[in-house]
Amino acid sequence: MCGFVGISNPSGIACEARTASLIADMRDQLVHRGPDDAGSWLDVTAGIALGSRRLAISDLSPAGHQPMLSANGRFVLALNGEIYNAEDIRREIGPLAWRGHSDTEVLVEAVALWGLEAALRRSNGMFALAVWDRRDHILHLARDRIGKKPLYYGWAGDDFIFGSELKALWRHPGFDAAIDPTALTDFLRVGYVPGSRSIFASTRKLPAGQMLAIGGDRRLPAVLHTYWDRKDIALRGLDARDSGKTATSEELDALLRDAVGIRTVADVPVGGLLSGGIDSSLIVALMGKSATGPVHTYSVGFDVPAWDESFYARAVAKHLGTQHHESRIRATDALALVPALATIFDEPMADNSMIPTTLLCRAARQDVTVALSGDGGDELFAGYDRYVDAARWLARRRATPAPIRAIAGAAARVARPAAECLGWNRTERRLRLFDALLADGTAEAFSAAIVSHALNPDALLAAPVGAPNVLLEPQYRLGRGSDIDRFLFMDSGTFLIDDILTKVDRAGMSASLEVRCPLLDHRIFEMSWRFPADEKTRGGVGKLPLRRLLKQHVPASLVDRPKMGFNAPVQLWLLDILRA
Repeated sequence: MCGFVGISNPSGIACEARTASLIADMRDQLVHRGPDDAGSWLDVTAGIALGSRRLAISDLSPAGHQPMLSANGRFVLALNGEIYNAEDIRREIGPLAWRGHSDTEVLVEAVALWGLEAALRRSNGMFALAVWDRRDHILHLARDRIGKKPLYYGWAGDDFIFGSELKALWRHPGFDAAIDPTALTDFLRVGYVPGSRSIFASTRKLPAGQMLAIGGDRRLPAVLHTYWDRKDIALRGLDARDSGKTATSEELDALLRDAVGIRTVADVPVGGLLSGGIDSSLIVALMGKSATGPVHTYSVGFDVPAWDESFYARAVAKHLGTQHHESRIRATDALALVPALATIFDEPMADNSMIPTTLLCRAARQDVTVALSGDGGDELFAGYDRYVDAARWLARRRATPAPIRAIAGAAARVARPAAECLGWNRTERRLRLFDALLADGTAEAFSAAIVSHALNPDALLAAPVGAPNVLLEPQYRLGRGSDIDRFLFMDSGTFLIDDILTKVDRAGMSASLEVRCPLLDHRIFEMSWRFPADEKTRGGVGKLPLRRLLKQHVPASLVDRPKMGFNAPVQLWLLDILRA
């Protein structure tokens, strides 16, 4: 695990000392991502500079130092993340004068042997990386299949800059900090900055499952290539189940056990983040099956009983026999964290669970360097109540004659201005439901309306942008399958990556904690599409495949309970102790 930055200027580096100082300054903005080691690599003639900060997870010796040169001297690699099957790849590469046992060394030698795309296709992991080809003078950037690790890039004057976080790129004197008005509109609509945009017009995010190559005197757009296509994977899963090749609980159990097992391999202490919900409880239960001693688990509770899920985490921990650690979050704890949030997240984020997530990661980091979480279960196996609710409403819409829908639409348009004056209240949420029901009738349009914070962001801006709803862009449309299939596909490409995973990555890394997500193993993502929607949800209950597995490990009373979510009682705090 590390954070990295880089500068590429095809014209060459004019002043080596100045560039070395700049790359070190940019690199060291990421010390939280890598407190254990720092490194830089410069090629003045070629015009390339790389900087890395390392959090030592596998191979704690200097043999894991980055940026790392391949044995043949051709490739230089900066890797942020983990390759969980590194030992399998090492065995496939065969005999070599290995310097150590880090996954970084395995990956750079895989690139040298097979090329970058072939190496990535063999890799099971979460990663963002930069590879400089010294022979062909080509810079390659790549991001993992699911989008777990971040990677930003753009131009700062004549320099192409890239890195793990925006705060590192800000340090370049040519960085253009002009806000992207479309990204701002997107944020006001959904509460995070989605897709390939960043909040800055000069900077982009590399999409999940993609590679970028830039070399010579080319300017953006550089050559983008998809090595893992989320839509193709989903459609192939639908085809497989349509032909009778549906997934089974036994397949999922075996694959999930393997996904958990390879994520517990580390040269540092590993624990589990336990909310008491289905996903995290299942992950912790499977951790215990291969652990040689008690699994250390971590949870947080709130001083507001209606929002406090810690009782369930304690009950699951007691049943599984974990060494459980619980932290209590008060309003004053949240208030103390607020000044740091802008620095931690870099971009606007309206998910208030960033507060308990950050505090939970800080608590866990006191004992462990790696923690497994249950993220991804809701978006792969339909865990949110809104999936079932939305499918029901869509069915009712289709059964309602068009004239009645037209009358309801007219009523909603009359009532909306008054509701908007009242702010974000129950009336506004009901009118969003009207908007959704009056949309074009597709699952995507319905879902986009339901999850939007503001259906008309321009009303909140002094200078209207007129940007269309980002959630309705073609890459988020599955095109076929059930309504729930299409809800899941949209969320897995938007909310999962740019809200959930962004939150977990920034919160964990701010505490120098690596958070691993077994449910987001790409093999499980692929398998999830072979479960029919009615096998994931039935009778108003979601995540049925995961529920069945969890009942093998804990009592049903700890499984069959309403979903609470992991949000802080911010509104109550603001109306009470934080009001002054």
